[in-house]
Amino acid sequence: MSAQEKKPNFDFKKELDIPQKSLMELFREIARENKQNNATFFKGKYKTYHELEVEVNKLSNAFHSLGIQKGDRIAVLLPNCPQYITTFFATQALGAIFTAINPMNSPLEIEKQLNDSEPKLLITLDIFTDKIKAIEEKLTLDHVIITSVARELPNTKKYIYKLNTMRKKVPLKNSLPYDTIIYTQDATVIDVPINPKEDIAILQYTGGTTGSSKGAMLTHYNLIYQTEMLKYWRTGLEKQPDGQLKIAGVLPYSHIFGLTSSFLWPIAEGATIYLIPDPRKLEEIMRVINDFKVHFLNCVPVFFLKFATHPHVNKYDYSSLHLCISGGESLPVETVKIFEEKTGCLLIEGYGLTEASPVTHANPPNRQQRSTGSIGVPVPNTQARIVDTETGGVIDTPDVSGELWVKGPGVMKGYWKNDKATDETIIDGWLRTGDVTILNDSGYYKIIDRLKDLIIVSGYKVWPNEVEEILLTHPSILEAAIIPHHTELGTKIKAVLVKHRSSENISIDDLRSYCKKFLAPYKIPSLIEYRDALPRSLVGKVLRRELQTTAE
Repeated sequence: MSAQEKKPNFDFKKELDIPQKSLMELFREIARENKQNNATFFKGKYKTYHELEVEVNKLSNAFHSLGIQKGDRIAVLLPNCPQYITTFFATQALGAIFTAINPMNSPLEIEKQLNDSEPKLLITLDIFTDKIKAIEEKLTLDHVIITSVARELPNTKKYIYKLNTMRKKVPLKNSLPYDTIIYTQDATVIDVPINPKEDIAILQYTGGTTGSSKGAMLTHYNLIYQTEMLKYWRTGLEKQPDGQLKIAGVLPYSHIFGLTSSFLWPIAEGATIYLIPDPRKLEEIMRVINDFKVHFLNCVPVFFLKFATHPHVNKYDYSSLHLCISGGESLPVETVKIFEEKTGCLLIEGYGLTEASPVTHANPPNRQQRSTGSIGVPVPNTQARIVDTETGGVIDTPDVSGELWVKGPGVMKGYWKNDKATDETIIDGWLRTGDVTILNDSGYYKIIDRLKDLIIVSGYKVWPNEVEEILLTHPSILEAAIIPHHTELGTKIKAVLVKHRSSENISIDDLRSYCKKFLAPYKIPSLIEYRDALPRSLVGKVLRRELQTTAE
């Protein structure tokens, strides 16, 4: 692979000039500059930027004919597929507000988000209609538009898909076929004035892993900032790819990290997005990287671990990969080592949260400046401080933990219909992250844990992340989660473990003996539970609350 060599001298503190434009302006500029270039690849079929824009225009006209106006909400229940992209930009064309629902959600969870966001219209796949049917009478939707993966497949695959999914489809009242509304519209450009700093582009619902899910109001400016920042961050690579960028769309777009890092940033680069609707199909992703020479892949720590330990990982060539970014939760050092050993690709950790659009910190994208085991440094235009959780004072001393607060152009406008939560979370422009963090004397930040995950044992503080990091260094342990175990004699530490396939179960005595080398006695687990897998959210975060519930 030929690439432009570059000596790392990356100025990660540079202030960027963020353009005052809407997401639709961004898309039209890129589509005009890249008309004949491929925008997406999905299951063997390419779509050019020109074809994508024509479909966006037709769909926005269809939405307009259905009465959608500026400020109305449009919801999607879709995996990563071309219709997700067209619906997103058709929504932006009208100045409407886009909200995405995790396709893994239960009908009850879908109902809650729809009734909170109050969209006029929902677009979903035919294979998800059973979920909508179950709550149909409890919704206030004006329209449901049904589409199918089949429309985006090459002809050779359409018949097999339809045959395999026939039994999953459930008819809905007053639903409209996506194909029909597309084909009956012209491609007239709709132009709605947008105030980038004030107008809401998306309602992005928080993961709800530590409480009830809330809708973060993210503006056009919030998201344009993220694309500009990621474009700049790429310039710190040791080597730059030649030609049009190729970026894997693996991380689900219904999650904010997937939306910005694997959809909006690629669009801003005029890249080809290789859409993967199911990130669990690891060998399919390996083949796509191998066959199409993909340059970038962003995902979550557990994905990179499973990728690197997959039995067929050595069958494929990953030399085209220039950078992988991990986010969503802490990236274990052992995962970095094994992934880089197996693929040869640089894997760095970043950090963010829904309320910040999301990225606030990242490691510089080269081996000389990155700091494995940390979340890196604040990204351009973003400030960070560590605040004492008891006094509220700013901590200036290195390696002293406190709550991370951030401020910058990515910070949300607020929570949808929830002023109380907004006022508790944003103080004088500073966003409270809820994450306990330390800053070392080199200026790199490290997440200790979530404030809400703190465990008190005999009056001492135990952060689950710290214990989990030690457990993951044991050669027999593949995954680990630490939860409290409450007894009449006080709280004890419980380890929920997943072992390597080839390993035997570790006894509690052997585990405690191992941990004594690294941890104070009160941090060492007193109990062990083995599982085949840990419960995780859509983007791979361990659901500790679910582990505690099942243990009680």
